[in-house]
Amino acid sequence: MPSSVGIIDYGAGNILNVARAFEKNHVKTEIVTEPGSLKAHSHIVLPGVGSFDYGMENLHQRNLVGALIKNAHEGVPILGICLGMQLLAKRGHENGETDGLGLIRGDIVHLATSPGAEARHKIPHTGWSPLFWNHGESSPSGSLLGAAYFNHSYFLSNFAVEDVVATTWLGSLEIPAVVRSGSILATQFHPEKSGEMGLRFLCEWIESA
Repeated sequence: MPSSVGIIDYGAGNILNVARAFEKNHVKTEIVTEPGSLKAHSHIVLPGVGSFDYGMENLHQRNLVGALIKNAHEGVPILGICLGMQLLAKRGHENGETDGLGLIRGDIVHLATSPGAEARHKIPHTGWSPLFWNHGESSPSGSLLGAAYFNHSYFLSNFAVEDVVATTWLGSLEIPAVVRSGSILATQFHPEKSGEMGLRFLCEWIESA
């Protein structure tokens, strides 16, 4: 069956930009707002911009939490982007403590509160940063190098080292940039804003997942 991507619209994401990026790769997409619509797609994308607590509240209001967890447990490939990556974690510490989807290990914390963060580095961490792939890793299929576009103030901490595929740095603070766990792939950067590298990344995710 040809690949089809369901892009979840829960009121907190760059939905159209993500859809356009897949369409440039000639991949069929649909904007999904209801849990029942997810079953029509081979791949699921959870994008996101904004705060952790707001994102989780919206997912609950749309009854998407259980559906996402069910699809992950069934092995459906799911890609989380930026806030979408963060919502996949166990919990977030933005505007208090909020339970996440619990599909990747770790907590979401503010960059400025983490050891290694330096006052001279502006937060949010915005702009192009190089990706440092773990030994034996470079992308879903092993061919990507270069930099990616980031825009975030929170990041994945207390993560499982074996889940981290690639990192970037803010001063001496190491930031997980790509995390993989089972059928989940998650990026702190925005592939849809990362030029040709980002487009290749999305294409390779579709082909390899």
